[in-house]
Amino acid sequence: MADSLRARGATVEFIGSESGIESRLAPEAGFHIHRLPLTGLAGNPLARAKALTLFAHAVFTCKRIIQNFEPGAVLGVGGYASAPAVISARALKVPTFLHEQNSVPGRVNRFASRFTKEVLVTFPAARESLRGATWVGMPTRGEFFEADKAAALRELGLDPPVVLIFGGSGGALKINLAAAEAFRDSMEYTVVQIAGRRDFPKLSTENPRHRILEYVDDIWRYVAAADVVVIRSGAGSLFDTAAAGRPAILIPFPFATGDHQLHNARYFTEKAAAELMPDSEVDAHNLRERIENLLNDTQRREELAERMKSLATPGAADAVAERLLAASKEETR
Repeated sequence: MADSLRARGATVEFIGSESGIESRLAPEAGFHIHRLPLTGLAGNPLARAKALTLFAHAVFTCKRIIQNFEPGAVLGVGGYASAPAVISARALKVPTFLHEQNSVPGRVNRFASRFTKEVLVTFPAARESLRGATWVGMPTRGEFFEADKAAALRELGLDPPVVLIFGGSGGALKINLAAAEAFRDSMEYTVVQIAGRRDFPKLSTENPRHRILEYVDDIWRYVAAADVVVIRSGAGSLFDTAAAGRPAILIPFPFATGDHQLHNARYFTEKAAAELMPDSEVDAHNLRERIENLLNDTQRREELAERMKSLATPGAADAVAERLLAASKEETR
């Protein structure tokens, strides 16, 4: 979304948590970020009191940032930093928007939606929880839509067929441990397992066709190279895979708030665009069996890939950018 705004001549600045991944990724993408010391509201009463104190201070800080930057519009995407920024923007009468990624809206966005001009959603079902919300889809990096399998295989030095296992930026320990055990023995395909920084030190392999990586910034290349993708069901991972048109096995995280990952996954599985594997069934034997069954069924993979591609939303980022710019122009009249 920021890239789309910048391409239209807008100046974009981020507000984020100092401990969040945005603290690193925004500057790497060429955007200035204001970092806030924030924590979640979970924990004992003392921890919650600290979180509320930090939140109150963040609202004051966000007001100062907005007054200095004078934005034409503010967009919240959930997370600790969104609510204080949205509340501050509303208090200063700056047009505010939200984009909700998941099918079941998170607590921050349900709260912050009261202060916004418009709420934009990825999944049509989210409109049931956010009154007056507009469906736009999931903003997705252009690199995923440009997936070139032959080029990705060559650039990454991978021998096909390729299976990509990716639990998200934080990893997914149960899947990671099952995969590390499942692919100890030789196979006639390549497995790339992106473990995440938290889980990576716990894993090892001696199988030359099984690569375990800590983290990659160019995840689109690995998705492009894959014949089968095994992922959790966060909205970003799902729509990245859809943009590239890759057949997928979805393993929703069972403890996600509101069970939103299961609802996210069902949007795809109910349209026969992906396969569902419950987290309770994940072990080395079952994981390898499900992957090999799909690898050995070319027709099934082609059908899944086609349906997956049809659910991608290539215009989502532009749709959000255009709304923000239109609101900004209205404010300057």
